[in-house]
Amino acid sequence: MTIDGTIQLVALLFFAGFGLAIWVGWREIRAATGLSYFMLRRERVARGWQLIALGFLLGAGGLIVQFFGRQAVYTIVPPTPSQTPSLTPTGTPTMTLTASITPTPSITPTPSITPTPTITGTPSLPEAITVLFRETVTPPAEAALSPLQVARTLNNLNQAVNPSDTFENPVGRLYAAFTYNNLLDGIRWTAIWYRGDEILCVETAPWDGGTGGFGFTECEPTFWPPGEYEIQMFLGEVWFVSTRFTIVGEPPTATPSPPPSPSPSATP
Repeated sequence: MTIDGTIQLVALLFFAGFGLAIWVGWREIRAATGLSYFMLRRERVARGWQLIALGFLLGAGGLIVQFFGRQAVYTIVPPTPSQTPSLTPTGTPTMTLTASITPTPSITPTPSITPTPTITGTPSLPEAITVLFRETVTPPAEAALSPLQVARTLNNLNQAVNPSDTFENPVGRLYAAFTYNNLLDGIRWTAIWYRGDEILCVETAPWDGGTGGFGFTECEPTFWPPGEYEIQMFLGEVWFVSTRFTIVGEPPTATPSPPPSPSPSATP
């Protein structure tokens, strides 16, 4: 460690002792006020002021070391000059030959067909569901739904417990929890659970949950084939939010129950 580093370390130790002594002394004085006996209280207060005085001495020592320690050490141990590095000669670059003729690149073939990305449209309600609508309440412009969180269970506030985007068979019932705000009772809300283009579950009903809070939709088909699933949420006929999750592993197969064994009949 260098001389400067050692001086800084010693100054820090002094300042640390200053802070510790002040803190302990103040604790002693504060604790003395709760003692019933005068002698014990006076001894405790005296010890606290002694620690505070010691702290100020340590702080003064830290300041002295910080500002005058380097000069004092250099007076006792004179610094030795460090060796000045000498410059090394740099070699002269050699001449680089330049080619006289630059070959012309040949024609680069261009692809005849340029692939175009497919267009992903906004989700819409199936026509078979829109025929069920009888409500005239339209969702307000400030209506909001949070992103869906898929989980196996919910807590007592309808919040998802350990949400995930991947589930392993056997799955059972799944929930998609969300928060909502600025809704109106009577708005038609719809949740559709898809596996590809196949609809597994549909929930649609007039909204009756008030303007804000926690809500959920659920789905429990007979079994969950492995693959990617999507949940779409609508208010009225307007799509608001979607989420995707994946099921891995084969679903359990139902084991057929054995046929009943014939019971012996009585022969007359």
